[in-house]
This record gives sequence, structure tokens and C-alpha cells, in this order.
Amino acid sequence: MMFGTFPWPCAHSAGDLFSISIEPEGEFYRYRRVCQESRADKHLISEGSAVFVHPVEPINLPKEVTRFLEIVFPPVIIAPESEKVIFLMFPIEIGVFLEKNGEYALLDVFSKCQPKYSLYGSPENGVITRLYHSRVFATPPECDPACEGVLKLILRNTSRSWTEVSRAVFESYYMPIFFDTSAAMTGEMVIFSKMIAETKLSDQPLREGMTLAIPVIRARKILNVDVERKTFLMEHGVG
Repeated sequence: MMFGTFPWPCAHSAGDLFSISIEPEGEFYRYRRVCQESRADKHLISEGSAVFVHPVEPINLPKEVTRFLEIVFPPVIIAPESEKVIFLMFPIEIGVFLEKNGEYALLDVFSKCQPKYSLYGSPENGVITRLYHSRVFATPPECDPACEGVLKLILRNTSRSWTEVSRAVFESYYMPIFFDTSAAMTGEMVIFSKMIAETKLSDQPLREGMTLAIPVIRARKILNVDVERKTFLMEHGVG
């Protein structure tokens, strides 16, 4: 099992993908994590009630430089005033959370995949994005659960023109990620023209029985952020 909730203290290994442990050491506890060449080693002077290992929003590594995820994929062409469903893959990071009395703290974030960044739009008016290249699938694909999740994307073309779509940009402040043996999200893109579309992610799991992951924003208690902002207006093209 890769993701889940574990007792305090704990030792958890996902095969040769990664391992974490929290063990007593003198008067304190010691947290260790190994993921490929990446390692973490921290001392904890307070106890928790449980340890959560969840997939998290892929905007934290190597440090948080953006709040937007951009998925680029081979062009798909959708007819006017029509709706279609495609499946993409998106990158994940893995978060380790501590919990006590209903309060969460983000202890660690790691990934086996190197993050890449890009610019959506112009240097003057665009936004920096976490960039990921995906193939397009007609059904949910198999993916590397330590590196990728599956995104079900509903395309709604409200325009009166055939439209070519090859990218989707999402706001990470509302990014419900669900998991069982792997991670998944559900989203939609409403296309108004070749240049403008609106995207949002849904609080509906890809399949029954999936668990909602803890969002990083909840553990960090970021202030002055509209966590209910669920849409992003793509104003620099969808192709």
C-alpha cells in the first residue's frame, strides 16, 4: 500500500519506491525518509496521533513557485456545441502529514519525478505553471502511482467553431485529489473560443471508494487565500 493512515510511531515502505519511519530516539522522535536519491531526516519533539501519507498538489517542489498546474497534451479537436470526455495523466507529489486533535501539519513532501515549469501567456500578463506533458486516453490509463495520477477531463465546447485543444491550466488552491491504489482527479474545461476557456476541478472521485487526500493548503493554514475559488480563466489560448 502506497498511501494511507498509519499509527504513531510508524515504519512504512512502498516497495523500492520510498520508505518513511518515525521512531523513538531518546526523549524525542526521529523522522527519516528515502526516495531514490532524496532523503529527509528530522527530529520531532512532540508526539502526533497518526501519520498520513497522501498524494498532494504538485506545486511544492523544489519549493512553491506557482499555484498553477498546466497539462500539455497532443491536440484534440472538438466539434461546436458538443461535449467529450478524455483522460490525461498529471504529476503528483507525496505529502507526509502529522495529526493531533484534528490539527494537521505537513512534515515532508517528496516525489520521484523532477518538476518542470513553464509560462502560460505573455511575460507581462501570463502565469508561471508547473508543467506536465501527458498523452491522451479514451479510458483511464495505467500510471506510475508514485509519480502520476489520472485526470478525467470533461471538455465542453460552447462555441460555434471546431476547436483544437492541447493544454489545460488549473488553480491549485482548490485541487481535490482522491486516492486508493493510485491518485485521481476529475475536472472540466468550458471552451468559449480558441483563446478563452474556464477550468475547474470537481469534488467527485474518479471511482467509488476513493479517499479524499489532505490538501497542503489546509495543513499550512495559508492566510488571505480564497480556498473556495474553484475556477481558472484561461485567457491565453487552449491550443
